[in-house]
Amino acid sequence: MSCSAVAIGGLVVLLVGGVAVVANSNWFAKKIGGSWDITYEGTGGRAGTGQASDVRYAYSPDRTGSKPREETTGPVGLPWSRAVFVGVGDRARVEVHPAGNGTAGCRILLDGVRVVAEGTSPAPGKPAVCEVTTSSTPGKWPH
Repeated sequence: MSCSAVAIGGLVVLLVGGVAVVANSNWFAKKIGGSWDITYEGTGGRAGTGQASDVRYAYSPDRTGSKPREETTGPVGLPWSRAVFVGVGDRARVEVHPAGNGTAGCRILLDGVRVVAEGTSPAPGKPAVCEVTTSSTPGKWPH
């Protein structure tokens, strides 16, 4: 049995064994998977360098947008970055905890280029937190 899919506007038309099935693209993306390419970045202090006691971030373990997970790194040098997948309509979040009484910054980039969230430590020793809910429409991120 052959199977193919075509996106038309906000709908996905599936051809399964000669039968056409129409599905909403948002529903379809969540059911069979869909994700965004996200890059998390962490920086330290004024010069952008330093140490983080840990970095916590959300991600999808694969491109299908399966159930989100959270990862925590041990101590890391700054600047730090990690490219991950985040499912459509899911939360992209990174926390950079500066070592000691340092400060930190964070950014979330879409496709490694477009900044969609950024933040800094509100005070020495406090984490920088960046968070955004990804677009639930595959291939379309709001401006």
